[in-house]
Amino acid sequence: MAKIPQQLVEEVRERVNIVDVVSPYVQLKKQGRNLFGKCPFHEERTPSFSVNEEKQIFHCFSCGRGGNAFSFLMEVENISFPQAVLKLAPQAGVDIDDSYLDNQSNVQVDSETKALRELYAEATKLYHHLLVNTDSGEQALAYLTSRGLDESTIDAFMLGYAPEGNILYEYFQTQKIDYQLLRKSELFVEWSDGSLHDRFTDRVLFTIRDSSGHPIAFSGRKLTSDDDIPKYVNSPESPLFNKSNELFNLDLAKDTIKKQKTVILFEGFMDVIAAFQSGVVNGVASMGTSLTVEQVQQLSRLADKISITYDSDMAGQKATKRALDLIAQHSRLSTQVIHIPDNQDPDEYLRSNDADAFKQVMTHNIEDPVTFNLRYLQIDRNLNNQTEFFAYISDALGVIATVEEPVVRERFLRQMANEFELSYEALQDQIRPLLLRRQAQQPSNQRYQQQKRANDSSQAYSNTSNVTVKRNVSRVEKAEQILFAWMLHDNDVWLQVTNYAGFSFQDVSYETLFMIAMAYRQEHQQEPINDMAAFMDYVQKPELTRILASLADVDPQLFNDRDQVVEYINVINNEAPLEERIRQLSREIKEANQLQDKARVAQLSVTYLAALKEKQSKNTKH
Repeated sequence: MAKIPQQLVEEVRERVNIVDVVSPYVQLKKQGRNLFGKCPFHEERTPSFSVNEEKQIFHCFSCGRGGNAFSFLMEVENISFPQAVLKLAPQAGVDIDDSYLDNQSNVQVDSETKALRELYAEATKLYHHLLVNTDSGEQALAYLTSRGLDESTIDAFMLGYAPEGNILYEYFQTQKIDYQLLRKSELFVEWSDGSLHDRFTDRVLFTIRDSSGHPIAFSGRKLTSDDDIPKYVNSPESPLFNKSNELFNLDLAKDTIKKQKTVILFEGFMDVIAAFQSGVVNGVASMGTSLTVEQVQQLSRLADKISITYDSDMAGQKATKRALDLIAQHSRLSTQVIHIPDNQDPDEYLRSNDADAFKQVMTHNIEDPVTFNLRYLQIDRNLNNQTEFFAYISDALGVIATVEEPVVRERFLRQMANEFELSYEALQDQIRPLLLRRQAQQPSNQRYQQQKRANDSSQAYSNTSNVTVKRNVSRVEKAEQILFAWMLHDNDVWLQVTNYAGFSFQDVSYETLFMIAMAYRQEHQQEPINDMAAFMDYVQKPELTRILASLADVDPQLFNDRDQVVEYINVINNEAPLEERIRQLSREIKEANQLQDKARVAQLSVTYLAALKEKQSKNTKH
């Protein structure tokens, strides 16, 4: 693709003021040297979103997002880097030639991608025409109308029909489309003799589009009752289609999702389409039941809350459990589970009930993640068996221990006590070490939030060994943060660290940034990296630019004593293995608890506490 020249990118960045870019989305107020406001990426009561006008970067102390003007626009509007540059160019007074624009997406794409998009657009039109306007598509159209879909919905989703034979290949042959392009499209199956044949035959086709609305793949459902034929045939991955990144219906749903800050995750295409027809238009589906990290991160940029509405069968419940865990690990999205009555899926329910009844279900048949997990833990367990019963209680307490709010935690404990006729006090005694272990294992975000609300946002830091860092950062992370910031600004420190035998950053993100910085320095005559906004343009990845944004809050006075460089290196080299050992012991204790191996739990707990004391001792010395 025709890349925007770096000179133009730098000109836009230098002329635009990040305060002007952020202000339409965030009400900013001056506090000290920075401006603060409520973060646009998540709900909060106390402003923790900071903009540094001098350095032209932003950073949220709560959710960790950070970057420059380009990355802010990319995150808040869910657009690409070139789109962000092009959007800010007029504001900066920089003219960018129309050759960098594409009529559909406002971004020029490479010729092969454009050609493949045109192929899929033509294929979509042909398949849709065959469905709604030809005799051969009558059976497929009758199938869709029997599923309750009306004409406008069929058109909106560009549903189609692929008849028997090679009608698509023959159609492209008349247009003299290049053979190699047809091969790359994955619209065809290549036989051993090199001939191409339509991948989809005698199937209803669901068109899969990217977030900009370009058709990029198909999923074909069989019309025959022949059990020897797979029910669905899906497009394989191609230069246009990566199923880990795509979400069905995101192109139509994203505006509503951004407006309502809520997304509904369905299991199947028909569930999304039926819900859309009923007026629930913020639904999407992953490609199958396996949600991916990339999909979660996409949704977290658009929404604050996600409702999971998978099928009620065992496969659907397992998929719900996996989705809840994945969302908790990789986003700040609040979650809930929606249950459709009578073990139906959403599509089935809508065929037997009206849209109003469906909307009632979507707002009232709700289960929070803890309640779901407690119920899920009972599946396939015989609670009349004493061993299985106590194993369930142990696992259930582990779930309840993750609840931050004491009042909510107490409610779940009392529910468990009442349901199983157990002593509430005994459950409290049993959950107490789990809470203490969790507290020791990782700093509590709740404590940090409480402290943040009690103090001014710009002062929400602790001074440990004269190091200004966030409260919920470990000593190793502090050392890596300070050392890397120092290395970027000081060539002597860069050389000292890079010449230190056997040294590497323990955190993968810092090691990745270190490798990128090496390449960046080579392109800039080994000069120190003082222009952080320019370096962010070079890095571009949001998860890494957030780390770079946090470096701006390291106190420059920490860079005065060169003896500290070796101290930071020693912390990184020596304490990171200890922290990993503590994490491993915690995992082993959990496994032993699940197996009811009390002797091993006691043995491991002694080792675990000794490791914690060793860590505390190291912290005290420093």
